[in-house]
Amino acid sequence: SPLIILAPCAFNSDMCSIMTSAAREAGCPLGPVEAHLVDDACIARANQRYMGCTGPTNVLSFPGDESLPGVMLLSLDTLNRECLLYGQDQAEHLLRLLAHSVGHLAGYDHGEEMDALCDWCRSRAEAEVWS
Repeated sequence: SPLIILAPCAFNSDMCSIMTSAAREAGCPLGPVEAHLVDDACIARANQRYMGCTGPTNVLSFPGDESLPGVMLLSLDTLNRECLLYGQDQAEHLLRLLAHSVGHLAGYDHGEEMDALCDWCRSRAEAEVWS
């Protein structure tokens, strides 16, 4: 199915690059990352195939190695739904999801270290995106 594009003001193609740069500044060795904006059907298939989980999720991250870039899948359907459910600004929630994905790409699981890295990446991205 086709990719759905966010409103131009909500997605800046540099956001992923800013996030990965911030992670590197924080000492996390990240190589190149491919970010794919997908719909719920696409991410649900990937979630089932690679994670063994049923249904869509907001973001999936697959670390790369020396020969392959890391891959980030972000569901725009879920992003939009979560923004409505939680009353969050689309651009702010997008930054949260990108930071969370970068945390996983850097090898972190959920916890204090990942939260600290996510906060760092998000603050760096906010400074660059809204400066």
